[in-house]
Amino acid sequence: MKSLFHVISILLIGLLTACQDNMTLTYNNGSISSLSSIKISDGARIAILSDIHVMHPSLLVNDGTAFQNYLAQDPKLLEYSAQILEATISKLITQKPDLVLVAGDLTKDGELISHEFVSKQLQRLVSHGIKVLVTVGNHDVNNPEAAKFDGDKVYPAENVPADKIRSIYPNFGFANSLSKDPNSLSYVNEPIKDLWVIAIDANEYYNNKLKSTIGGIIKNETMAWIKERMADAKQKGKTVIGMMHHNLIEHYYGQSVIDTGYVVNNSETVANELMEAGLKIIFTGHYHANDITKREHNGKFIYDVETGSTLNYPCTYRMLTIKGHKYSFSPQTTTDLMPSVMGMNFDTYAKAFLSAHLDGYFAYLLTMAKGVPSSYATQFAPWYRAGFMAHCMGDESPTSDLATQTATLNALDPSGQLSGILGAFWTDINTPDNTVTLDLKTGAAY
Repeated sequence: MKSLFHVISILLIGLLTACQDNMTLTYNNGSISSLSSIKISDGARIAILSDIHVMHPSLLVNDGTAFQNYLAQDPKLLEYSAQILEATISKLITQKPDLVLVAGDLTKDGELISHEFVSKQLQRLVSHGIKVLVTVGNHDVNNPEAAKFDGDKVYPAENVPADKIRSIYPNFGFANSLSKDPNSLSYVNEPIKDLWVIAIDANEYYNNKLKSTIGGIIKNETMAWIKERMADAKQKGKTVIGMMHHNLIEHYYGQSVIDTGYVVNNSETVANELMEAGLKIIFTGHYHANDITKREHNGKFIYDVETGSTLNYPCTYRMLTIKGHKYSFSPQTTTDLMPSVMGMNFDTYAKAFLSAHLDGYFAYLLTMAKGVPSSYATQFAPWYRAGFMAHCMGDESPTSDLATQTATLNALDPSGQLSGILGAFWTDINTPDNTVTLDLKTGAAY
């Protein structure tokens, strides 16, 4: 989320415009010790999580200015992240899906101790016969921002290089994969008979220096590997679903300009190539929003099903039921399993936490980047916060106040830059976002 406010500050100044060798392994002990007894033709239930951002409790020695300054730049419920994951795992055990997918940003900032905690918690699912596949996000690998907080002090924490990820998560897709991309942490796994999951690593952790790189790119070599795997799947009659941390397609108009780094580089070309290869659906995260969008090209289509973060309101994940070519989604939450905080139920607290931080962000940026008088910035900030949170919740529907807010912003900024950003947040693109069925034969959504 840090990129959002950095880039919007640029926009407010004047930017906005009108987006190893392949190897096949035998299945070993772990999360997928053998092919499932069910076949995808029988149907399946799949839980989809993203952006769990676990911060091991030992990394917060004492709360203080150092930790609060971090949250001011990147607000998440990090203090409760381990507890939220434990609650989520417990709920999933009762729901008994056939498979759990986790689409990256497994940790706060790639701390080894956080990765080890996540792996241990995911093993609880395995112990109950639930298969798990993960991919990494921009926070997870070679991250120089891995840290421990103690009052007003920040200390470096041990992070994880790319070549260690597979050894931390061997039972969750890596060690028992059908094929590994030698140029990234991408892999193919068959957790359910005749269902292939292509986990695509588009992260740029190899460029990390002082901070983690937010953006993503699918290397040419990785794209060639994906196309080969898709051809294999077609020849063998496999159903294929994709998983990637970065968004494949824009989830609101102008997202690639308004908020760089969240949609994969060259997204239209990449999406077209994946469509041509036969991929019809991909599960993503990164933006902490529940949103589904669709791209069509040359008579083909692909859906990008983005899942929000368990650490940002509304603290959700998805449950997918597959029956033939129909993929039905329903939203899930873990806030009802969490204890109250500061006299509020956890759902109310999570909403208040994010609202307060976003109001501060937007007020600061309007004042410092555009020179909006502080009294106006304080007035306008909740408008942007409401629009952004509506997008994160999905199925956004503009309030009756939007027209008045737009007119007010245009009076102050005739260029339409300020109102354009606000309108983009409130504009839902072409597909229901939460409770919806996608027909992967016809492309219909209902």
